[in-house]
Amino acid sequence: MKYSFKKLPNSIVEAEAVLDHQEFLNYYQPVYDAALSAVHLKGFRPGTAPKDLADKAIDKEKIFHEAVAKAAQLSLKEITEDNNWQLIDQPKIEVLENDPLTGKGLKFKATLAVFPEVKLGDYKKIAKKVIKENTTEISISEKEIEDSIKWILNSRSKLTRVNKSAEKGDVLDIDFAGFADGKALDGTSGKADNFVLGEGKFIPGFEENLLNHKEGESVEFSVTFPGDYWKEDMRNKKVDFKAKIHGVFNRELPELTDEFAKTLGKFESTSDLRKNVREGMAKEKADKEKERTRLKIIEEIIKDSKIELPEIMVNRTLDGMVSEYKAYSNMAKTLKPEKELEEDKVRKTFEERAKNSVASNLVFYQIVKDENLEPKPEEVEAEVSQFLKADASLKSKNIDPQRLYDYSYGIVQNRKVFEYLESLK
Repeated sequence: MKYSFKKLPNSIVEAEAVLDHQEFLNYYQPVYDAALSAVHLKGFRPGTAPKDLADKAIDKEKIFHEAVAKAAQLSLKEITEDNNWQLIDQPKIEVLENDPLTGKGLKFKATLAVFPEVKLGDYKKIAKKVIKENTTEISISEKEIEDSIKWILNSRSKLTRVNKSAEKGDVLDIDFAGFADGKALDGTSGKADNFVLGEGKFIPGFEENLLNHKEGESVEFSVTFPGDYWKEDMRNKKVDFKAKIHGVFNRELPELTDEFAKTLGKFESTSDLRKNVREGMAKEKADKEKERTRLKIIEEIIKDSKIELPEIMVNRTLDGMVSEYKAYSNMAKTLKPEKELEEDKVRKTFEERAKNSVASNLVFYQIVKDENLEPKPEEVEAEVSQFLKADASLKSKNIDPQRLYDYSYGIVQNRKVFEYLESLK
């Protein structure tokens, strides 16, 4: 076999292979012979019919395609091994010349999507620089602790239904619906139970209209959405609301005492509770800081590297993101059937994120390869066990074991890469 190839953008390789007459016959003949032996003609046992009669009874076009498929498969295996290519999609085969009976052999063209070339920059130097520049001392203010304690007290508050006009600080149960030009407006209706009036959970102007109203009362009012609202089509939009108050509650907070602290866990006093809150907040901040630094490291490595992003990889990642978004939207009842036409817009929104995700994965892959950081099976199995332990309900949910293993492999792999980069001094 002779072959040639040329590299195209997006990690595509176009290869042409030529098999001479005899080489192709080595693939064609076994398929042809197998078809002859399988012919059933009346009056003859299988495989005993005269060759000229059996030849007329077989599907030569089918035989040809099977032989070409076999020849292409094994030829491409040889070509990819010669060049150390890893295919990431099924090859597209086009027969250019073939006539095994006249001695021309087989010539075909294959379009191959191969694993991309990744030329990393000086990732060790980059990691050291980013870590040095992003090392910050973690501090927790007294206000942060007090706010956290206040949240704990609020979560343990006692609610008492009252027959009075709602004031700031009261807890309300309401349902509401938004309208524009007299028609119900998607995404502006719902229920809100146990929300604290005055905490600003709704858009500006909404909660103010519920003040001084009692349980059982209906309220109608208009609110203009802010100009920086997250949904573009709602910015500066005037919406008419109808709200009904189903309950007004006074909130009685418990007193912060040693006895109260003991009800929250293994705390002997309020000072133990404050110490635990401080440590927990410090760990949370440290974890967030570490995550921010890690993302910055990968971002800078990508900038300093030459990475081809195969279209097939980006599209697969994008498909997954869009699918997750649609599933979440449907669950939240924010995506109606008629909105399916907006998928192109959704894909555009996630396109850059998908490209960054693929680029990051390729960086991880290359560093793992360069530094021999491949996760060991026992490390991955330990991660799987940890994952299942954290959510015992998963054991009964028919999770694909291979998918869970692959996911855990990625977690371990990325962790080992970051630990390696962070160890550089």
